[in-house]
Amino acid sequence: MREHLVQLARYNQWANGRILDTASDLSDAARRQDTGGFFESLHGTINHMLVAEQVWLARWTGEPSPHDTLDIILHEDWTHLKAARRHQDDTLIALVQTQSDAQLAEDLRYSNMAGMPLKLQKGLILLHLFNHATHHRGQCHHMIHALGGQAPVLDLPFFLLGL
Repeated sequence: MREHLVQLARYNQWANGRILDTASDLSDAARRQDTGGFFESLHGTINHMLVAEQVWLARWTGEPSPHDTLDIILHEDWTHLKAARRHQDDTLIALVQTQSDAQLAEDLRYSNMAGMPLKLQKGLILLHLFNHATHHRGQCHHMIHALGGQAPVLDLPFFLLGL
């Protein structure tokens, strides 16, 4: 499972980078425009992705959740948000690379945002993180297109083939 997750972590970084690069071509006003998404704007959606991953990483390390809600804006400034997103991607890759298959099969006990105690295999948590990111990148892709931008190709084969 480890090698599969390393590949997904690298794809996640690549796809997030393509979204960030394309979104950078839009104005700040466009990135903040309410396009009807669950987190309203492109800026809000990218912030949410970062918030959710920070919550999961805190659970992973046994730290208290750094956030009480999943819709807060961590970075008002686009440059800071991009830098935080890129740093988060590096952090996720490093985390996956340090795990063995045995560690990924271990259960992680945590409490969800409502305080309910739960447990899930660590490898499955990482799969969830990458799936969650794909879900919201799809929303970002739609928003970029709706805002008049050139939505990037995010298909996994393009990443795997270096296209």
